[in-house]
Amino acid sequence: MPRILFAAACLAVILPGLHQAAHIINQVLLAGILAVMLEPLVSQLTERRVPRSVACMLVMLALLVPVVVTVLRLTAMTPDLALFGRQLPSLLTGRLSLLTHMLSQMGMSLSPEELFSFIDAGKLLRSLSVMLSQIPGMLSWWVVVFLMLLFILYELPRLKALWGRYLAEYCPVMSVPLEEGIQSVMVYARVKTLTSLLGGVIIWGGAHLLGLKSAFIWGVLMFVCNYVPVFGPFIAAFPPVIQSAVMFGPAVSASVAVFFVILNLILSTFLEPVVLGRRLNMTLTLQLLAFMFWQSVLGVIGAILAVPLTYLMKKILLTKILLP
Repeated sequence: MPRILFAAACLAVILPGLHQAAHIINQVLLAGILAVMLEPLVSQLTERRVPRSVACMLVMLALLVPVVVTVLRLTAMTPDLALFGRQLPSLLTGRLSLLTHMLSQMGMSLSPEELFSFIDAGKLLRSLSVMLSQIPGMLSWWVVVFLMLLFILYELPRLKALWGRYLAEYCPVMSVPLEEGIQSVMVYARVKTLTSLLGGVIIWGGAHLLGLKSAFIWGVLMFVCNYVPVFGPFIAAFPPVIQSAVMFGPAVSASVAVFFVILNLILSTFLEPVVLGRRLNMTLTLQLLAFMFWQSVLGVIGAILAVPLTYLMKKILLTKILLP
């Protein structure tokens, strides 16, 4: 009992501190995870007698070019998305007439304005456009992340050696479980990145062929939200479904929703399990709780990294409990 009370008291102090320092912690987490993910590329270049400093710069350049192009394109498309968000209530009014008629026949008399009070889709799109407009203002934050990534990439072999010596000297029992946990998390991160990229490209291409405005934004949204456990695919699907309802009607909107469901099933229940197997072994309930916890502590970055962070914590705690 005293141990439980002491642990609860420690958490009561640590968690608010993590929340207050989330701005810095998120930068370190992103830089560290990206560095471990990109290390195999740097190692392949160094094996071909490329100096490590040059190899790190080349990998960083290969990462920066698509990021910068994406940010510039998102920034250019933000005004159109904001305008569409302001016009959405008036555009949806005509589309909702059939729904309000059906509800009135069922004894529920609701106007389109009253329906908007339940789900304000325009507010969601306006919020998304505000977030996109803030990307250029976060330039200094991302500069720090990429600088940290560059230095961590360059020093990673030395950091690994120091960490290995520390574990071997002070906590040898934790060495193997931590190594296994980190390897599993890296495999998960790489597979998740590939499936997110595939999903983003499919949504971008499908939205473009359908004629939806801001198709590139919906593809990027799918790429980012696919990292978010449980809720991510629903968040990514909502704006395109609403836009297709405005532009083409409820039948096309329902088809778009079904397409998102099928794509999510293929990515999350077929491709990822086939490649990952049972590496992380985390139930949907645990993923949901992890999302809620890390999002409240670290914000958006915590929501994206909820699964790998929870798996590492679980690995460490189980090893501690099972220690003789």
